[in-house]
Amino acid sequence: MEKSFELIVLLFAALATGGLIVNWIGLGRAMSRLSVSAYIEFHQHTNRTFDPYMPIVVIGALTGGVVLAVTYGVHSIPGQLAAAGAVCYALVIIIGLPTCVRINKQIAYWSIQDPPCEWAKMRARWLRFHFIRTLFSVPALAIYVLAVTASTSHQ
Repeated sequence: MEKSFELIVLLFAALATGGLIVNWIGLGRAMSRLSVSAYIEFHQHTNRTFDPYMPIVVIGALTGGVVLAVTYGVHSIPGQLAAAGAVCYALVIIIGLPTCVRINKQIAYWSIQDPPCEWAKMRARWLRFHFIRTLFSVPALAIYVLAVTASTSHQ
């Protein structure tokens, strides 16, 4: 397989996982300590930054893993590793769309001066599901690295 394609897949996976980790460790934990108005304003601004970026890198990582699996051969160890990583990125999407992404869209319309009464519950839900999807993303990246490494050693 062309090394440049493998590097592009690893780059997309690293950007996807890195974005989720930064959001979890840095931004999410900070958000959990903010007042309601500060939280809403901060979440609205981070959505404008992350919402255009994250679908591109997560879908790119998923698609790249599928292509790696097919190219390596799904019966080979590198192909099976790539497929397992792609499943993990698919789970990131499956978990994120009905939870975190939906909540992001709701928060985009919240008033800073007049927040909804359930804002704290929504924040806790977003943090919980973001943590869960991040937990699938980290092994996905590691598995892709193993797939590419295993592919290189089998050539």
